[in-house]
Amino acid sequence: MRRNRQPHSWVKYLAHLTLAGLCAALMSACGGGGGGSTATGGCTVIDPNRDPSLPSCPGTTPVVTKPSLALTLTDTASGAAATSIAPDRSGTLSAVVKDAAGLAVANALVAFTTSDKSGTLAPATGSAVTDAAGKASVTLNAGTVSGGFTASASATVAGATVAGNVNYTVVVPQLSLTAPAIAPATLAAGGTASLSATVMNGSSAYAPAQVVSFSSPCVSSGKARISSPVTTVSGVAATSYTDLGCGGVDTITASIVYNGNTISSSANLTVLSATAGQLTFVSALPQNIALKGTGGAGRQESATVTFKVLDRNGNPISGQAVNFALNTAAGGLSLNPASATTGANGLVTTTVASGTVNTPVRVTATLPGTSLSTLSDQLVVSTGVPEQNSFSLSAAIRNVEGGQFNGCPTPTGTVITARLADHFHNPAPDGTAVSFTAEGGSVDASCLTGLTSTTLTDGTVITQKGTPGECTVRYCAGNPRPADGRVTVLAYALGEESFVDANGNNKYDIGEAYTDLGDPFRNDRAVSDANANGIDDAFKSGNAVRVSGEQYIDSNGDGSWNASGNGVYDGVLQTVPSSSTVHVRQALVMVLSNSAAAISLLEQSPVTGLALSHCTSGTLFVNDTRTYHFAIRDNNPTVFATNARALHAGDPLWLFDRPGNPLPAGTQISLSASNGRVLSATVLTVPNTNDADSAAWTYAVQIASDATQDTGLNCSNPISSGALTITVQTPNGVITNASFPVSD
Repeated sequence: MRRNRQPHSWVKYLAHLTLAGLCAALMSACGGGGGGSTATGGCTVIDPNRDPSLPSCPGTTPVVTKPSLALTLTDTASGAAATSIAPDRSGTLSAVVKDAAGLAVANALVAFTTSDKSGTLAPATGSAVTDAAGKASVTLNAGTVSGGFTASASATVAGATVAGNVNYTVVVPQLSLTAPAIAPATLAAGGTASLSATVMNGSSAYAPAQVVSFSSPCVSSGKARISSPVTTVSGVAATSYTDLGCGGVDTITASIVYNGNTISSSANLTVLSATAGQLTFVSALPQNIALKGTGGAGRQESATVTFKVLDRNGNPISGQAVNFALNTAAGGLSLNPASATTGANGLVTTTVASGTVNTPVRVTATLPGTSLSTLSDQLVVSTGVPEQNSFSLSAAIRNVEGGQFNGCPTPTGTVITARLADHFHNPAPDGTAVSFTAEGGSVDASCLTGLTSTTLTDGTVITQKGTPGECTVRYCAGNPRPADGRVTVLAYALGEESFVDANGNNKYDIGEAYTDLGDPFRNDRAVSDANANGIDDAFKSGNAVRVSGEQYIDSNGDGSWNASGNGVYDGVLQTVPSSSTVHVRQALVMVLSNSAAAISLLEQSPVTGLALSHCTSGTLFVNDTRTYHFAIRDNNPTVFATNARALHAGDPLWLFDRPGNPLPAGTQISLSASNGRVLSATVLTVPNTNDADSAAWTYAVQIASDATQDTGLNCSNPISSGALTITVQTPNGVITNASFPVSD
C-alpha cells in the first residue's frame, strides 16, 4: 500500500511547487500582493501557514539613522584646514551638529575640551551654541609644551549625546636672542650709539613681531637714555642709546617675554667720561636766614646752597669735586662742607650757617684744577622778625559799593594787602602769619606772607608762591554796617619794636630810643587812617586811647588793655639775643559807599539856576566862561568835622553843611547841557579814596553860552533856556539824575 501511494505524494509535491512558482511569477509581475501575505524584495509568501521547512522568502533588516557631530580644526588666521597650532598661531575648533534626519540643529550647546593641559580655549568656558547651520566654534590656543593632543566636542540632541574628536600637534618655537649689536662699541661722552638684537628660532630669524626691552645700569640711574621697548621687524629690534653722564662700562641687556618665559642677552658698551664744561647755581633755600641765636619755629639759621656740574653737551657729571667759599665771614658766617662731590644728577650742595651780623652773603663754587667757578644768588642773614615801622597795610579799593550790596568781589568787596619787613627792611620770611579783624562787613581771619591762596568753587584751597613779605585777604561788604559808612580794619602780627640804632652796631643798646608798644586795639571811631593808628587829626581826637567795647589784643595775657608798653625793648636784636616779641600792628579805614548819589550846587541855596552871558544885538557880545561847583557824593547823612559849614564862615561856597562819603570808586559822572556849552570834562570818574573831606568829591564845572554874534553884531540864540543834567552811574548800575536850570 505504501509503495502504491508514494508516487502520488511526489506528484502532489511537484504540483504544489509548480503552482507556487507560477503564482510568484504572477505576483512579481503585478508588483506585489496583499491580504495577509508577506512580500519581501519581490518575494511573496502566499500561505502564511505553509510548512516552515519548505523554502521561503529571505528575512529583512530595517534602516536606522542617528544624530551626529562632526569636529574639524582650521587655522584661525587663514581658515585653512590645520593639523597643528603654535603659541603664535591659534586654531579654530568647529563642530557641526545634525539630528537623526540629517538636518542642522540650531541653539545646541556644544562643550569643547583638549587633552593639552597647558592649552586654553576661548571663550574660557570652552562652550558655544550652534548657529542656524548647526555650527559652533571656539578658539584653540597652544600651550607651552610641544606634542600631540586630542580636541573633543560633545552635545546633546533629542536626549542623545553626540561627540567628535580631532587630533592635532603643538609646535612651540625654541626662541633665543642674539647679544645686542652696539655701534660704536666705545662711545664719546654725550654721544649716541645704535643698538640691535635679533630674535632667533633655531638658526633663523623669528619673523612674527615680538616686543624687545633694552636696559642698563646707567639707564636705571638716569645717566643714559634708551628708547625702549621696541617691536621687531623681521625678527630684528633696533633702537638707540644716548649718554647722559655714564662715564664707564655699561652693560646693555635685551630681553623678551615669550610663552611666559623671559629670554635675554647682554653686551658691554664703553662710555668715555665727560669733561666738565659748565658749573651753574641751582638754588639757595631758604634765601633769608635768621641771625645766629634768633631762629625758632619756622625760622632757620642755615641755608642749603646747591650747584650743578654739566659737561659741554649740557649733561650732568657725577663724581666731580667742587670747592666752596663765602664772600664774607661777617659775624661768624660759616659753611660746611668746604668741598663735596657731585651725585648722579650732577648736583652738589653745601650749607651756610648764619652769624650774629645782618649781612648779604654769596657762595662761590669752583672746580679744582679748572677755571670754572660761579656765584650763588644772594642770601640774606637778618632777624626775619617784622618790626613796627616796617608794617604797612593797603586796600585795592578804599570806597567799595557796599552800602546796599553784599559780597566779596569788586566793586562790592576788595582785597587788603599787608606788607611786613624786618629792622633791616628785608621782607619778612615766607609763612609769617598776619591776623585781621574788621569793625563791619567781614575780613579773612589771616594770611601768610610770601604765599597766595586761591579758593576754588568746590572749597579746595590752592597755595602758591607769592611776593616775599606780603600777603592778601578778602574784605567783603555786609552787616554790620556802621552808621557813618566807615569801617576800621586792624591787622597784627608777632614782631619786634622799632629802635634807633644810634651807634650803627645793628643791635639795640640800652639808652637808644625805641617804640614801646602797648596792646593793639581796633579804633571803631576812626574816620581816617591816622585815627585808626592812634593819631589825632581834624576829624577825631583821643585816638590813642581805647574806649569801652572796642576790640583789643591782650599781648601779655593779663586780661586787660594796656595803653603803654612794658618799659623794656622787645625784640631779637640785642647784645644777648632774645626771642621776646610783641604784636606789631597797622590799621586802615574802608568806606561802605551808598549807591544813591546826593548832588548839590554849592553857589546857591536855594538853587535859582545857572546864568550865562546874554547876547544883545547891536552890543558887542562878551561870552564869559562861568564856573560852578557841585558836591557829588553818596547820600550818607553823616557830616564829618571838616564838612560842617561852621568851620568855613564867610566862604561863599559854604552855604550849608556837606554830609556824605565818596561815591563808590569807578562811579561815572556824566554832564550834558540842553542850553549852553560845557567846556570842562563831561565825563568824570570817582577816584579810589577814603577821604572824608568834601574836597574829595567837589567838582568844578565850566560852562558858557552857546549864543553867537556875527560881524554885524546880530545875535543868534535859538535856545535861551535849558538845563545842565548830571547823571551818576555806580559800578553796580545804580543811576541818579539831577538837573539845574541854565539861561543865557
